Amino acid sequence: MKLLRTTAALAVTGLLAPLQGLNASPAGEPRVVLAVDGTSETRNLPVIVAERLGYFRDEGLAVTLVDAPAEPSPAELMKDGRADGAVAFYHHTFMSQVDDHLVTRSVIAMGISPGLSVIVADRLRGEVKKLADLKGRRIFTGGANSGKTTTANWIALHAGFGIHDYTALPLMGRDEMAAALRDGTADAVVAHQPDADFYVARGNVMLADVTSAAGTRAALGTLFPSTALYLPKSFIAAHPGTVQHLVNACRRALTFIARHDATSIAAILPPKMAGKDRAAFVHLLEEDKQMFETDGVMPEAAARAEWQAMTALAPKYAGVAFDETFTNMFVSHDR
Repeated sequence: MKLLRTTAALAVTGLLAPLQGLNASPAGEPRVVLAVDGTSETRNLPVIVAERLGYFRDEGLAVTLVDAPAEPSPAELMKDGRADGAVAFYHHTFMSQVDDHLVTRSVIAMGISPGLSVIVADRLRGEVKKLADLKGRRIFTGGANSGKTTTANWIALHAGFGIHDYTALPLMGRDEMAAALRDGTADAVVAHQPDADFYVARGNVMLADVTSAAGTRAALGTLFPSTALYLPKSFIAAHPGTVQHLVNACRRALTFIARHDATSIAAILPPKMAGKDRAAFVHLLEEDKQMFETDGVMPEAAARAEWQAMTALAPKYAGVAFDETFTNMFVSHDR
């Protein structure tokens, strides 16, 4: 009923009019292309659910999800017109603004954690008992702007030491990283499931679960805005009705995820997502669905803390126009 009232209200205020200006599908629906940072990745579950269950079409849109996990980046696809918007971690709005000179805004915050775990080498179980004990350690994190690195930096800041007070190691194959934990070349790893279970099964210690809301607050001091739908500021201004319909569909997907268990969710997903080991995938999904326990509103304090964590590593992001990186207008409408 709320979605219907939202649509009716938009029609009355004239916000649906811009829909007519978009390219239309053969069936007449406005066509929207979203560049997704991995169309088979559980971190993008809400938009995949919305597409699979027809929520976008229910909103009168023909949405195409384009796989864009690497190059060209979602920002590049939006800049040259190949995509209208993107789905990736919220901090991509900082990157697109500074690195690509494209102002983008998150219109719905679908994830509230990075969906990661911090695993410590078994040989350090008596020494590293809390996150502050990671100071001076060597940690597998990944690329400079990855969710894993941002998580590690945020942990460092919240635990009371600087981001240069630990050594960030580049990722390798998980067998190699497990060997490094064992022989002393590395001390810890920031990992996603099922890799986290892989390291724990080899005797290493789960120090922090940064997947659930409670675990994220414990490790970081606040939530971690992760998966978001973000679009160029110019597109939002030109097509507010379209944006509202996209947000409506994504909010509906969040409700579906919250109300169903992992087995039920897996049943509606593309078979390729589950791969050969469906039981393992369902276990992964049960963990990752905790990322999406939110109503879509961007928590401003958490967003600002994430900005600070990125800026600590790359000072160039200090120049970000923070207020331009998100809006809660579309998720707050008719709440």
